[in-house]
Amino acid sequence: MDFSKLSSNDKLAVYGAVAAIIGAFLGFGGGASWGLITGIAMLVIIFLPQFSPSTKLPGSKGSLMVIVGGAGGLAALLALLALLTLFGAIGGYATTWMIGLLLSAAGGALMAWASWREFQAEGGKFNVGMASSAPTPPPAAPPAPPAAPMSEPMSPPPAAPMSQPMSQPMDSDRSENDPQP
Repeated sequence: MDFSKLSSNDKLAVYGAVAAIIGAFLGFGGGASWGLITGIAMLVIIFLPQFSPSTKLPGSKGSLMVIVGGAGGLAALLALLALLTLFGAIGGYATTWMIGLLLSAAGGALMAWASWREFQAEGGKFNVGMASSAPTPPPAAPPAPPAAPMSEPMSPPPAAPMSQPMSQPMDSDRSENDPQP
């Protein structure tokens, strides 16, 4: 795991994932438990290409990060809602739980922000369901035009003028034995 090879968006997402995971353990429930799942998923998306370069992700890194980051942002919202109920019920006695929920909410929000920035840096188009680590190949060259014929085709014989009546055969249709008009 080489942390120096990560981009700034990846580093922010790692910080957010670690905060969400720690917050999930301190918050032991509520909305913080989703922070554990999204934090682990974010770490897998970021570090799997380093641990196993031959493994292809099922989509672009930015697309996968924005999906997991969105779930992390939703987890942050759930953690904050759980924190509001805590303030009403207990007051200030459950400080570890409050710190865990706040840490999980901050981590989820940070993951959401970093993944959105990474998604925008990739162009803002979803690419999920196919491996996209390798660049797309250039479009195929148009097919070559057909080769020119070797010799010029024979031109058709000039058409005879239509001045003769239709009941009589044309000059080209007569044989040598037919009488001439």
